[in-house]
Amino acid sequence: MNENTSPVAGAEVVQPSLIRGWPSLLITGLVIVAAIYSFSHRPSPPFAPTQIFADKVIVNALARQGARVIAVGEAGIILTSDDPAGQWTRASVTPERGSTLTQALFVDDRTALAVGHDAWIIRSEDAGATWAEVFFDTEKSEPLLGIAGPFDGTLYAVGGFGRFLTSADQGKTWQAQTHAALADRHLNAMTKASDGSLLLVGERGLMAQSRDAGATWTALPEIYPGSFYGVLSLPSNALLVHGMRGNVFVSADFGKTWNKGEVPGNNSLFGGTVSDKGQVILVGAANTILISDDGGAHFKQVSERDRFALTAVLPMADGTLLAAGEGGLGVRKPVEVNAVQQP
Repeated sequence: MNENTSPVAGAEVVQPSLIRGWPSLLITGLVIVAAIYSFSHRPSPPFAPTQIFADKVIVNALARQGARVIAVGEAGIILTSDDPAGQWTRASVTPERGSTLTQALFVDDRTALAVGHDAWIIRSEDAGATWAEVFFDTEKSEPLLGIAGPFDGTLYAVGGFGRFLTSADQGKTWQAQTHAALADRHLNAMTKASDGSLLLVGERGLMAQSRDAGATWTALPEIYPGSFYGVLSLPSNALLVHGMRGNVFVSADFGKTWNKGEVPGNNSLFGGTVSDKGQVILVGAANTILISDDGGAHFKQVSERDRFALTAVLPMADGTLLAAGEGGLGVRKPVEVNAVQQP
């Protein structure tokens, strides 16, 4: 037979087709391997904690316990940090109501509370990392504006139109109360004086005092018709109230008489604290930061004017201040300036 003769009819030729089909076989094999890998069990990679730009969120209040600082504000956002000059982490809140939070408080090293609009109260047992709802009013929208205590084992949450709640179990459950002296006012803040009395301040010049652990309240004589936003107990045992248009008053006799503090400018003062050195620090509209070294008798301004209001402040160990407000969170170095009058 001639070697060029064609193969016998009916004989199967396989080698050329296998050579031509190897790319398809390779692709099929790769798909099978990829599918096996994709559906096989593997541990999930760790996720970094949710972070947020701390200067991009409105913050209404600060609370500190040891190195831990919590900041609460708009849309129910809570931030935590052990280094306020560095990283802030967003806390987990269940459920996420989206209601604005107005104040926060540490009860002990691990337990913290925050209050806000819609009478929302949330509670944390891990120093602010996670939060759970303990109270929410689905019928009345009056906000809670302040939280204080525990005083003699009782916590107080106060707010719009005389809303007044108490808790005797570290904030796990809350009971509503009604007091005639407070019924038609927005209630903003409370403190305990060194004589054991409680002082509550609010709108339209309200100052109310209780000498029976909050069971009854008596309105004190009006010393100023505008709203008071905060009240502080000072190391000297004096009481200090602050509010609209730069008004600050100090009482050395537990609320019987009051002396007006000298304040540069007339910007409303929304928040305040007392440092470990006894300095009174107040913050307010137009980026106002005021410091008093004489128990609230005289204040100096240590911040330049800005369009953003400040609502809360904490002194830091290095002499700087952690300030919070409409412009978010920021660490400030106090620099004495001449106050600019509000228009």
